[in-house]
Amino acid sequence: MTPDRMYLTMKSIRFTLFLISLVAASSCSRPDVSPLIEELDEALEKKGTYQAYFNDRVDVLKAVLSDQNDPEQVYNINSRIAEAYSHHSFDSTMRYLQRNRRLAEEMEDKARMIESDLAVVEAYVMAGYHAEADDMIRAYDMKDIPYSLRYRWFEVCHVFYGEMQAYTSSTSFQEKLAKRDRYRDILLEVTAPDTYEWFDLKREEAEVAGNMEQAREYAMKMMECRQENSNDYARAAFFYANTFTDVTDPRKEEWLIRSAMADVMCATRDYASLNTLSRLLFNKGDVDRAFRYAADHCMRDALSFNGKLRPWQISQFFPQIERAYQQKHSRQTRIMVMMIAVAVVLLIVLLLLLLFIFKRQQILDSVRQKLQESYIQIEDRNHELVAINSRLVTLNAQMKEADKVKQEYIALFLGIVSESISKTRQYKNHVLKAIRQGKTQTLVEEIELLPSLDEDILEFYKMFDQTFINLYPDFVDRFNELLADGAAIVPKGEDILTPELRIFALIKLGITDSSKIASLLHYSANTIYNYRAKTKNKARGSREDFENAVRNIE
Repeated sequence: MTPDRMYLTMKSIRFTLFLISLVAASSCSRPDVSPLIEELDEALEKKGTYQAYFNDRVDVLKAVLSDQNDPEQVYNINSRIAEAYSHHSFDSTMRYLQRNRRLAEEMEDKARMIESDLAVVEAYVMAGYHAEADDMIRAYDMKDIPYSLRYRWFEVCHVFYGEMQAYTSSTSFQEKLAKRDRYRDILLEVTAPDTYEWFDLKREEAEVAGNMEQAREYAMKMMECRQENSNDYARAAFFYANTFTDVTDPRKEEWLIRSAMADVMCATRDYASLNTLSRLLFNKGDVDRAFRYAADHCMRDALSFNGKLRPWQISQFFPQIERAYQQKHSRQTRIMVMMIAVAVVLLIVLLLLLLFIFKRQQILDSVRQKLQESYIQIEDRNHELVAINSRLVTLNAQMKEADKVKQEYIALFLGIVSESISKTRQYKNHVLKAIRQGKTQTLVEEIELLPSLDEDILEFYKMFDQTFINLYPDFVDRFNELLADGAAIVPKGEDILTPELRIFALIKLGITDSSKIASLLHYSANTIYNYRAKTKNKARGSREDFENAVRNIE
């Protein structure tokens, strides 16, 4: 056994076990088809997408065909395109089959002429053009068929007489039925066992014998041989559904749905599953869905395919569905009219109530408006009082702070002035005494030995720093909080404040002019400007608001 054969055998076993378990489970409980029919609705909404996929596949074949010059290759590609269109468009199928017929005539290939004719006959039969098919099939006799096409001839004859016995008069029914059965028996002898075609023939044989259980098993095996959601799978699922003769059996509906979904996904327009499902749903009472399937899909697709059989089948029950649909919607319209009338009456009552409420509301609104105006006036007065109180509190705090600063610096100023007066008086007496005694040289030497003016400035800085920190002990920390990370200014050594801190301490005290600050601290005005600019560049927030923030430090 080849690996491919072994793979197919194992696949057959698995699929058979699955279907057997499915049948066993379904015999124990009736399946719920609601999720499946919702999937079918979704698939029908995506018909345009599946149609686009189909067009892409056919366009690829057409593109290959346009590049071919070899008649043999052109013939084969035409056959493939016709096969693709066989369930989609009868006109397109016939166009490519007729091209093959003309090509075979040009090639003077009698076998291909017959092969093309047989394909045309099959297309005619499946589309319902039985008279045309009958004329073509009668033009041939068994002895005219080459041995290589005998199997194909048996297939076409089997399909032809099978369809004809289903749609023919009672007088010739038995004759065509006998021919169909004879050709089926011939095909069973020459068809490889355990293939899709062989299982299909055995299924038909079981159905003719009335053995639906066996026919169902063969339909299962047919599905096993084909990929899910293919045309052949849809056909096998349809046959599987038909083995359930009880139309109320949910398994029949389930497999019709599966077959219909496969047809939709293959962009099939010549199908039977959705037609049958539409009739079944109508009998169940689902008129809306039955009408939508029949009107929006079945009839449109059948007309687009341009066959005779499907439109005729649909027309047999479509008027009944349409009539029921119209009756249902007429009932709904009457109910809606009654509901609208009741709603109008209720609306009139509601309008009267609203008018009464509106009048009452106007009186309440007038009273409420007056109360609101009084409330707003009171609120405005309260806000004004709060604002005035807030300003008074701020002014009081500023006055207290100014008084404290004033006291500290008045005491500092008086102490410095008093000490300066005492030193000046002592030094004046000492100088006068030295001059009277004629010790001018000694006086000059003493003056030269006097301490540098820088020491007096440093002493002044020390006194200023000490006094300022007494007033604002947290100034340095609060000042550094206004600077960016890593830019803090920390005094070094015994200094209480740095030059930058002294400058901004004076700004805190209200002295903002750089020239005045330079005079007090004995710096040049340019130095003061540079210190201020350099420090403001390190500000955490806005550079323009930095000095205002310093003045607000408490």
